Amino acid sequence: MNPRLARLLVCLYPRPWRERYGEEFEALLIAGKGGFGFFANVICSAMHERAFPIQGVSMDDPFSLRLQSRSWCERVPWAVFSLGPLLLLGATYLVACLILWSGWGIFLPESNTPFVRIHGIAIFYFGLGRLLYYSAPFLIGWGFGVFAARARIQAAWPVAGLALISLTSALAQVQASRGIPGGGAHVSMEFAFGHPAHGVPSNLLHALIIFPVLVLPYLIWRVRRTHSLSA
Repeated sequence: MNPRLARLLVCLYPRPWRERYGEEFEALLIAGKGGFGFFANVICSAMHERAFPIQGVSMDDPFSLRLQSRSWCERVPWAVFSLGPLLLLGATYLVACLILWSGWGIFLPESNTPFVRIHGIAIFYFGLGRLLYYSAPFLIGWGFGVFAARARIQAAWPVAGLALISLTSALAQVQASRGIPGGGAHVSMEFAFGHPAHGVPSNLLHALIIFPVLVLPYLIWRVRRTHSLSA
């Protein structure tokens, strides 16, 4: 791991903890390979240590990142694996809407809608917002799914979180309008089921398509872990 990144992760812990274990833990972080699940464990452990300081812990197994106590992932799995991904998705959608709103004002100040043909650098600017909007459900879902599988969390919570991500991403619709021509730009997000197709709302069908794609990495990782333990 990069030494600067390792130092930044160590700084997430409270000062008394850093004074006692910081140098040793930083060296172990530098020697480690990292990865999404590892970073998430470090952050959860740091949050736990700030909320519930542990006295007299041992660093015999620092990579467990549990410090002889249950982590946030174990204490409140419903928050980490169900509510957490949903909040992260909402934050990503907010950033995407801000990019759309700011790009509208910068590149299309006279247009009544940002959904028009664009040229030049505007393509890349608006493209960043689109990339965040469309890829966020998959990146967040896959990341939390693999993390949950590695942490051996009860399947109900990560599956519920992936279902919420699927439904939210399918129902989310970006709305952009001006009160009057040349007036202030308004960008918002609404949630709607859409027109029914064969008796089922179209966006609900969309969610049913997204969900298997999101849950697949979680299932693959669980199967691999089961086979490795039984071998």
